[in-house]
Amino acid sequence: MTKKNFRVTRNPKALALLVMPVVMLLIGVLVLTQIPREPARAATKGAQQVHAQVHNYTFYIRDNSMKMADGQRIYVVGYSDKAQGPAQVPGPSIVVNQGDSVNITVVNDTAQLMNTFPDAAGNLTTAPVQTIDGVKLPSELDKEIGMGPLAKSSQKGQKVSYHFTAQQPGSYLYHDSTPVHMQMGLYGALTIKPNGILNRAYPGAPPYNKEYTFVLSDMDSNAHNSIFKGSAVDWAKYHPNYFLINGKSWPDTEMDPNDSLNVKVGQSVLVRFVNAGSEIHMMHTHGHHFTVIGANGQKLAHPYQKDTVMVAPGETADVSMLLNKPGRYMFHDHIEADITNNGVFPGGMMTTINVSLPNGTNPVPMPDMGTDAQKK
Repeated sequence: MTKKNFRVTRNPKALALLVMPVVMLLIGVLVLTQIPREPARAATKGAQQVHAQVHNYTFYIRDNSMKMADGQRIYVVGYSDKAQGPAQVPGPSIVVNQGDSVNITVVNDTAQLMNTFPDAAGNLTTAPVQTIDGVKLPSELDKEIGMGPLAKSSQKGQKVSYHFTAQQPGSYLYHDSTPVHMQMGLYGALTIKPNGILNRAYPGAPPYNKEYTFVLSDMDSNAHNSIFKGSAVDWAKYHPNYFLINGKSWPDTEMDPNDSLNVKVGQSVLVRFVNAGSEIHMMHTHGHHFTVIGANGQKLAHPYQKDTVMVAPGETADVSMLLNKPGRYMFHDHIEADITNNGVFPGGMMTTINVSLPNGTNPVPMPDMGTDAQKK
């Protein structure tokens, strides 16, 4: 496995410290390139089938004003798979099977602001360049683009098309290659499932009853909203104050069954962590243990048990869990600052594991969180 620093942009000063270097896995096989979006579930078309399928997607780069759990709004730029409507952060998940062919058309539908993000020194970022960590395009296409694996750029109004054949099962991160664009919300999850093998992340991996994808991210609301106003941002002073799972912080993570674990006692789950953020996140479970079975699109030869898993920026981790104790358990980032909303605890990168009895009831009542979201 080859490690490579996160590609920063032809104007490196524009992103000084926006993100830490991230691992880009270059699997020497043709797999995939690019950008989708929706709350980290799946704008999916992949099901388990033996015969390879062809999937066609169109994604639009747009902006949005995301409402946080505490009512704060944050300006974002992200992907949408809808012909009309705002961006989603994270972008729609792509879920396909090993051997499938995927065609993606990306439309840069942003305002001119997208191409003119200023930094503190007055430098401007470049046009969006899309990539997928762990995926490689044919060498002739790399040469034609002249920008390395998986990269194509687009100006406002342009359409760029990508094609790839999904080959290596695993969990991947797709994102814009310009760190400031990625920080603004241009990222999502890609899942490649083994062909003809149901309910297993990899051939020979433990079976699961339910599967979840948690896209982890962090945002500096002051920086994001300065971008909206057209103000210069010194990314060296990046200070995140919101920490998200699938674009939500607690307690909003409790409002969607895809953002918390909801099972009956004795069931097993597969959780795919995809870190699209700029910081390390330490995912921790109460009452149960993880078995780490994969990382960065690769099955581990020697799975291991942990109750806290470190996921660095740009990395992915696949964990299996047997949930055999009824009740409700915390599931959160073990870094204290990351379980707050704008500095207020509790919040942030936190959700629950809800393990019901066979009759569907839970011996522990759901707490009254007193939020507008809970009343919906």
